[in-house]
Amino acid sequence: MNKKIGVLKLGLILSLLLISCVSLVSAYGFGSYIDLRYGSEQVIDAVVDFAEPFFIILFGGEYYTGYLVFERFLLFVILASIVYLSLSKIPMFEENKPVLKILTAAVPLIAIRFISVEWLGAIILNYQVIGVAITSGIPFIIYLFFLHNVFDSPTLRKMGWIFFLVVYMGLWSTADIPLYAAVYFWTAIASLVFFFIDGTIHKYFVKQMLNYAQENSAVEKIAEIDSRIDVINRSSIPGPSKKRAIKELEKAKKFWEKHLYAH
Repeated sequence: MNKKIGVLKLGLILSLLLISCVSLVSAYGFGSYIDLRYGSEQVIDAVVDFAEPFFIILFGGEYYTGYLVFERFLLFVILASIVYLSLSKIPMFEENKPVLKILTAAVPLIAIRFISVEWLGAIILNYQVIGVAITSGIPFIIYLFFLHNVFDSPTLRKMGWIFFLVVYMGLWSTADIPLYAAVYFWTAIASLVFFFIDGTIHKYFVKQMLNYAQENSAVEKIAEIDSRIDVINRSSIPGPSKKRAIKELEKAKKFWEKHLYAH
């Protein structure tokens, strides 16, 4: 509670100071000369000028644009994450965290420092393709889940697919850019395919829902059996009877575990 009150007080003080500064600027007639865009550009330029030598030392190269620096930094983060996940599974590095951190930084730095602009462009192109494929497919996936989660009637779902097909065929026929037209066309073709296999897809959705319900039931049964075993172990039942009861419960538990892992 005291910490929250302290944060509120600090926020109030900073707000009052900010209001005072704005009031002073307005009072002295400087308000018309304040250009926030120019100020932010100056700050960014100062940061870039300061950081550029460090980026050249770390990532190599004789010149940079903001685009190349940002892309190289992102590739460094991706490689560092993969290296860390890979090496952290090795027992030798699990017990020696400093070495793990050094390798996590050194390996991707070596890779990024000596990568050429041509290879960098090729890598970026791959990510562009992935981005286009994922983002263009997201509306289709959302619509797919919408139809199968909202409508139980096959007729309504098929009408939904026809509507989706008509919309995308209209977008395809009016698109001026060939790349956009290709995305719309193949999305329309995919909707036509899903129109014909709608029944199979819906059966799969229903099966997944039933499997999920059965898994929850099996988990509840296993938890109930564990609770009963714990109660029997803490009870004053004679030894042979206790062992018999626990043995029967263990058999039941194995049955439900087998049922659970079968899915």
